[in-house]
Amino acid sequence: MAAESSLRPRAAVRAQSLTWLLFALPLVVLAVGSWRYRWMSDDGFINLRVVRQIQDGHGPVFNAGERVEASTSPLWVAVLTVADWVLPFSLEWIAVILGIVMTIAGAAFVMWGATQLFPDRDGDAIVVPTGIWVLAAFAAQWKFASSGLENGLFALWFSVSFAFLARWTRGRADAPPLWLATVVGLGPLIRPDLAVLAGLLLLAVVLTMPDWGTRLRFLAAAAVIPVAYEIFRMGYYGLLVPNTALAKEASQSWGSKGWEYVWDSGEEYWLWLPLAALVVGGYVPMIRAYRAARDRRRLLLVGACFVGGAAQIVYAARVGGGVRMVLPALTAIIAPVAVTRVDRSILRALATAVILVWAVVCAGFVRSIHDRPFSFVGVPLNAITLEDHGWQRDGPARAWVRGEGVYWGQQLVDAPRHPGLPPTVVASFGVGLSSYAIGTDVYVLDMLGLGDAFTSHLTLARRGVAPGHEKPLPRPWVAARLFADNAQVGEADLPLPPIFTARPLDNPRDPFATRVADAREALQCGELRALLGRSSRPMSLGRFIGNVWHAPWDTRERIPPEPADAVAKYCR
Repeated sequence: MAAESSLRPRAAVRAQSLTWLLFALPLVVLAVGSWRYRWMSDDGFINLRVVRQIQDGHGPVFNAGERVEASTSPLWVAVLTVADWVLPFSLEWIAVILGIVMTIAGAAFVMWGATQLFPDRDGDAIVVPTGIWVLAAFAAQWKFASSGLENGLFALWFSVSFAFLARWTRGRADAPPLWLATVVGLGPLIRPDLAVLAGLLLLAVVLTMPDWGTRLRFLAAAAVIPVAYEIFRMGYYGLLVPNTALAKEASQSWGSKGWEYVWDSGEEYWLWLPLAALVVGGYVPMIRAYRAARDRRRLLLVGACFVGGAAQIVYAARVGGGVRMVLPALTAIIAPVAVTRVDRSILRALATAVILVWAVVCAGFVRSIHDRPFSFVGVPLNAITLEDHGWQRDGPARAWVRGEGVYWGQQLVDAPRHPGLPPTVVASFGVGLSSYAIGTDVYVLDMLGLGDAFTSHLTLARRGVAPGHEKPLPRPWVAARLFADNAQVGEADLPLPPIFTARPLDNPRDPFATRVADAREALQCGELRALLGRSSRPMSLGRFIGNVWHAPWDTRERIPPEPADAVAKYCR
């Protein structure tokens, strides 16, 4: 009897060690993959430029003196700004490391949250990480764990929100703590489209509350920060949404092309296979158990995750978003079944086996070319810092900057600049890395509008080739905005890049000089001048209040791309 009793603790220790190993393995795979795929994207450098503008006292802007919200994620910019002040590393490495750490922490919280959703305990069941492998073995998740973008912050925000809401469903409190409501409410500050997912999580909680007083307190705690920031956005930037939403025309449908992008995100990985297995072996038995136990709390939370994830997929398809916008949807869908319990059910065991085999194949052998970190020609695959790209001060990639003047791409134009601009001006179709490298004292005209209030407001009559790159600023407007009125700038001085996939917006009917003159005239006309002035004139209390008032109309306002049409609209 003594020997038998001494063996039991050892068996328990071995079982516990095996459990820890099973839970740690997907985190290790995710960490290794994320580190191997570490990189900084061009759009990620836009965030870094905004951070530098804040640190230089210009505010959260792209160019000093122009209040343009060039980042989609104000919370990510805030995190980077604080982290750069605290941590003794380069800003590029801070963005990459934080993204990876947040992604791994998010996966750990998701697994813990899934264990809180287990129905009544079954002594014969084995707890196995299953759904989490859909993220851990998916190379796209490795790629966007870093990249300088907000994907890691999303992973941490959602996983913490989900995990602590799941824990609350096990207790008897009428409502989760108010701090948790505040955390859930931060979703729209990570990406505006996350308002849907955050709203569904809040709705799932509110529907279970016993009275309106509790509901209103909970919703107020969730809304206070997003509402305060929205008022700031309206007053400071003069818009209801980030400038990037206007540049990408996020309110316009992308049609069937968007669904092609979504399907391509997981086609090579047969992503539908583990998702189907999770529905059959995870969602179906879970929902049956909840309904049998009349467990409304858990049923609503699980439903909010699934419906919220599905809504994110629909939104990604609608705006033509690729795999980066699909990843949050996958995270929400797999969260309730990130960890499942395998009992004597043959169906559950088979579903678990399918997922684990798929994970081994994908993590070990499947690599889509679209999921590898992008690298410029001659640049290392894991390029992160300015030095890696050759863009450091006196580096080879910025040898074209030869002093003051107006640069079209990397060519200095022999014409006087507009007197209202800084000494050095650069007009470029790719503004992430270069804009961060050349510094905040250089005015950078984003020819695709992400960082430019004028270009983002141009009318987009029909969708182009690539979402977010469909509004190339017509060159007559460039000449009118960047050069002095007496400058003799011709079309030959502003040649298009050798590879130019964006569809032109304008419809030339007159000589180039006439179109430039029309553009200059339109820029001085009442409504257009007032529109641009609301984001460029010095800030004051009166300007802030006026911007709040005009924000709904300015968000909808669109400028005709052809200068003559703009003159007809604003000057006559």
